[in-house]
Amino acid sequence: MMKVKLKELNTGYALEKRVQKLTPKQRSASIIALTLAAVFLVTLLFSAVGIIPAEAIAARISTGLFGGGKYYPLSIESDDVVNMGIIGDSLLILTDKEISVYDTNGNLRFTEKHSFSRPAFSINDDRAVVFDRNGTGYVLITEKQKVSSGNTSGVIITAEYGKNGNYAFSIRGEKSTSVLAVFDKQGEVRFQWNCAYEHIAFITLSDDGKFAGVATLSAENGAIYSVVHYFGFEYSTALNKQRLEDVAVLDLKFTNSSTLTAFSDKGVYQIKKNGDEYKTVAEYFSSEFIAVDSNEKGNYAVCLAKYGSANVFEISVFSPSGRVKETISVDCKISSMCMSNKYIFALAENCILVYNLNGRNVGQIDIVGKLYGIYPTNKYCFVHSLGYVSRCYSYGNNELELGYVF
Repeated sequence: MMKVKLKELNTGYALEKRVQKLTPKQRSASIIALTLAAVFLVTLLFSAVGIIPAEAIAARISTGLFGGGKYYPLSIESDDVVNMGIIGDSLLILTDKEISVYDTNGNLRFTEKHSFSRPAFSINDDRAVVFDRNGTGYVLITEKQKVSSGNTSGVIITAEYGKNGNYAFSIRGEKSTSVLAVFDKQGEVRFQWNCAYEHIAFITLSDDGKFAGVATLSAENGAIYSVVHYFGFEYSTALNKQRLEDVAVLDLKFTNSSTLTAFSDKGVYQIKKNGDEYKTVAEYFSSEFIAVDSNEKGNYAVCLAKYGSANVFEISVFSPSGRVKETISVDCKISSMCMSNKYIFALAENCILVYNLNGRNVGQIDIVGKLYGIYPTNKYCFVHSLGYVSRCYSYGNNELELGYVF
């Protein structure tokens, strides 16, 4: 440490210095502090001008300084896995006996055993409901802990856990084909609707906890159709109801506060609460359709094999309002696609192509070995292969030999 003393002279003041040597521990701390300060300034500069996202730099710094990802690859029994998904920034693994959540370093955040005969889950940002499709049991969780568990009054078809703490189930009814039941965070029934003739296949809850959207699936004269209902909990009947002919809805989401968006194998449709006709955002042939996915900010992407071709692939990126932000042409075969809040991940042969939402190619993950699924965040991409879950960076170029992490 440097001590400075002022010594009075006729001409003013002079400095008298006594220098105390730093201990090895102090030197190490100073080096780390200076390094972090320098990296922080570089991160701000690069992030500000759009060269490298802050999360990408932070992920590599964390790994370099603190050994992030030390428990990856995770060793798992792949035959027992029912499904995986991203909950918050963590990885949710559902097996036929357990619910487990791991953080980005591979630490087990919590685990909960279950006895569901047909387990499934529905994730909504940093929370999820795990339920039994062949029974009445359910568990509400966040990425950090179990919240509660219980049983419904009927066999569960599907479920949703809202961001404000409410939750909803579609169950098989005694006097109707299915029933929508919405509960507040205290577990009290907030809203209920009996669907006489159709199965409620999808549920979504608005962020403010005041509205719900449901999609039913049915068939008539050999042709399939979907009906989308927009409910306000202050009203007994739907604010809007739209029938989509020859369409099978695959997912449903409030992409902004007033827009209910239905994703299908033949198009993307918007339903407003004011009772207007639905709007067709995108339309395509089912033979072209590869995948559709959305993120927590309401953006979504559709991947198509144009004209059913095996050589021409296209990914269209949409804003929450349904505006086309970008169209990405890909000159190799894409078998699936998913997205995080900042990136789009397209699975090609032996690699994963990564694009930002402006359509710029920002990375490529070269894969050695066979994978079962990819589960991305803004920082990392988790890859499931036989017996393992591996981790690599979302941004930049990576090489991943399945079962190992780089």
